[in-house]
Amino acid sequence: MKAFKIMKISDHDNSWKTLFHGVDGDRNIPCDQWVGASNDWVRDGSGGTYYESGWHVLPSYAGAMQYMDNFSDPTDKYIVECEVKRYRKKEHARSEVFLADTIKLGKEAVPC
Repeated sequence: MKAFKIMKISDHDNSWKTLFHGVDGDRNIPCDQWVGASNDWVRDGSGGTYYESGWHVLPSYAGAMQYMDNFSDPTDKYIVECEVKRYRKKEHARSEVFLADTIKLGKEAVPC
């Protein structure tokens, strides 16, 4: 499935990094290779509901643009097109957020 992920650019090596959770403490995601999520039971930042983690993605660019409204400062965030495998709706999300077990950023994804 094609999806869209909101990401930041790493300050030290100009690579893509996730906004929050990563894999084994590393928030960087390489391009053009499949990366599995850490599947753990986690809670939202608000301390709310527990859920099985995964890569947070949105099914459309329009949905990702709308989701950017949730950030007080969206200027350091980017919408990156990706492919995902084994995805599911994030049950208690306020918008169309999905959780994917595996993600792959394309070669054309700048700054890769």
